[in-house]
Amino acid sequence: MIISKVLSSYVFRYGMLAVLFSAISTMALMFIFYSVFSYNNFKDVDQGFADELSKLIAVHKNSGVDAVDSFITQPATQLIDIQYDYIIVDEAGRKLAGNLKHWPKFAEYNDWFSFELAQLHGENDIRLIGKRVILAEGHQLLVVRNFITMPSYSLFFAIILISSFIITVFMGSFAAFFMTWDFQRHVNRINQSIKAIMDGNLSERLIISKSGSKSSGDLQQLALHLNMMLDRIQYLMDGVKQVSDNIAHDLRTPLTRMRNNLVTFEKNCNQNDLSIVQQLIVEADNMLGTFNALQRIARVELGDSSIEKAQLKLHQLLGDVIELYEPVASEKSITFEVSIVDVDIVADRNLLFQAFANLLDNAIKYTPESGHVVITLSTKDDYQLLTPKQAAFKPQAILTVADNGCGIAKQNYSKVFRRFYREEGSRGKQPGNGLGLSLVAAVAKVHSSQVILKPNDPGLRVHMVFS
Repeated sequence: MIISKVLSSYVFRYGMLAVLFSAISTMALMFIFYSVFSYNNFKDVDQGFADELSKLIAVHKNSGVDAVDSFITQPATQLIDIQYDYIIVDEAGRKLAGNLKHWPKFAEYNDWFSFELAQLHGENDIRLIGKRVILAEGHQLLVVRNFITMPSYSLFFAIILISSFIITVFMGSFAAFFMTWDFQRHVNRINQSIKAIMDGNLSERLIISKSGSKSSGDLQQLALHLNMMLDRIQYLMDGVKQVSDNIAHDLRTPLTRMRNNLVTFEKNCNQNDLSIVQQLIVEADNMLGTFNALQRIARVELGDSSIEKAQLKLHQLLGDVIELYEPVASEKSITFEVSIVDVDIVADRNLLFQAFANLLDNAIKYTPESGHVVITLSTKDDYQLLTPKQAAFKPQAILTVADNGCGIAKQNYSKVFRRFYREEGSRGKQPGNGLGLSLVAAVAKVHSSQVILKPNDPGLRVHMVFS
């Protein structure tokens, strides 16, 4: 997993581009050196031939052909770096002088770096390089040397070029991988801390071990600033939470007292005031329900310590919720179409019960008379439902609640999870406070699950994916 993260990291790709650029730059620089050295080498070779030719031309001009042989035999007894061979022939191609047995066969005549040097084949097919001139009386002089040192010189530089490129790429790739791995290791620690904070543990802070690497120092500075920001956020949230708790406590107590007084007054009031009192009791219940829902959502999102996850049978829990809401559905002649498979998961029973209840309550509330609600609990993968990223992790179960009611506009799918949000079409027609799906989303987040909305044409399909 860490290798795939490193290879897909922007830092690694950027580092590899830098390595490739460095390797190409090294190759270009080495090629320039190769060109300069090759030019100088061929220039020295050409100058060597010119010196030898000038000496032989002078000997031939002053002393004739016979003096050339004695001149040729002199360097053979000396220790010299380069051994030249010579031959002089007449117009008919007959050998007159020199240490070559016969005139070599010309393979080709090349213009190397503006130097005309002939490539030949000598005795035993030995490759030679040489230069010839026309002497007096139609004689031709040829000076040659072994060609082996020429390609070996080029091969030597070619090996250096290729080796430099391979070594640069290999060492650069290793360095880029190691640096990215070290950077990714620190980033993973930050991600783990951020995930813990997102799960509700606001006391969690980013910690990066101090090391000598520059990337670690930069991340350490970033973590310091993020921790300062988190301290400020926690301070503000604690203040808001305290104010919210105080408001909820201060308002819920008089509301409860007022509701109790209304219930007492209901027993003794006359018939004319009875409907008004009952309406006031309903309003008080709704306000108390709103306060309770808000506090419940806040506790779930902040990681309530009372949340207890345990192994439970999800199908039995869903069956209990369906049984609870069947009488409510029958009052509107709504039928349930149920398809449930056995699923065991680790979860908080009370939270899931409340979430399932909210989903069924919404489905029944917005389904018209004599409608139907489809409830499905499946362990099969629905790749049309899941995104590619979600499908990469095999879901444990998918709960689907589908109705044939008014539905929700697609552009509002993300908005319905906000607190107190209600579509304009539902305001005033159905009772509610806009907190039902907010609580479902909070419960899903606690259980590392997702809530996905899809159109049912007509109606709405709500999928709760347990991963």
